[in-house]
Amino acid sequence: MSALSALSVAAAEIPPVMIAEQRSAEFAVFDFNKNWLAPSAKLWSFCPKNEVCLEIPCSSDADKRPCYALWGAPSDIKCVLNKTHILCVDSLGGVMLVRMEDKKIIWHVYPRNNPHSAELLPDGNVVTASSEGNYLRLYDIKKFSAADPGATPFKQYLADDPHGVVWDKKRQRLWCSGMFGVSEWKYDAERGELENIKTYTLNLTDTVFKDRHQRLHGHDLYPTPDGKLFITTKSAIYIFDPDTGKYEMFKALESIKSCDSVNGKLMLLKPQERWWAEGPLFPDDEDAGKRCSIFLAKIYKARFFKNNDFSY
Repeated sequence: MSALSALSVAAAEIPPVMIAEQRSAEFAVFDFNKNWLAPSAKLWSFCPKNEVCLEIPCSSDADKRPCYALWGAPSDIKCVLNKTHILCVDSLGGVMLVRMEDKKIIWHVYPRNNPHSAELLPDGNVVTASSEGNYLRLYDIKKFSAADPGATPFKQYLADDPHGVVWDKKRQRLWCSGMFGVSEWKYDAERGELENIKTYTLNLTDTVFKDRHQRLHGHDLYPTPDGKLFITTKSAIYIFDPDTGKYEMFKALESIKSCDSVNGKLMLLKPQERWWAEGPLFPDDEDAGKRCSIFLAKIYKARFFKNNDFSY
């Protein structure tokens, strides 16, 4: 059995784990049940810097560097299209869609300014979130050209420190995490446009500035098993309810980079140094934390390899 085919059978109860790992500059999938130091534990991996098609100049880069220069610090990973493709995001500037079976790059775009997340929309277009640029970009993927990926048309929207984007198929909305919490966006596929509807905030508790809002510094945004959204912030992890627009305190843990849960198993990426860790944290499973670790790795986010029914 190949490692790729094992993705569908490994860890029947707890699925494999996807990681965005910055020391090796690769996106990878590991078997949750195996020791990650064993070669057989790695089920799939992909390093964009090694791809010949990325040797062409990026026309949207000020210095016209080759596209591979904008890859090297993976910042997000999502499995999409019924777990057949991986949506890769890199803080050096790139976002791409990779077919898992043969590792073919379907498209790659370059939003720059520290992309932290991306999301596929129902029509195949993609939204990217650049935290240092304070913007979302909506790319028209139908007009992607492999000969000049940097010229892929996009529309740009102001967003305050955006870090996570998640499509909500039930409500037909895009949710985005940012400085003051979760913002709601409407997508008009016919016109190819986003519209900012509202930002859901938490008010300060003091009486002098009661009209002010907490600076949550929203980071990771990802669906919960029951159809809500985890949002990690500078001071805690909250659960956001899209139906009510309310937040519920989940765990008082600071600066968590990613949060996911499946079959009662909670997985966090809690930095050990600066913004990375050698492995995910499983708060209720110390053995898994020891097993799912790679010496000297710089893992930025970790997610379970499972279908995302909230979005697709």
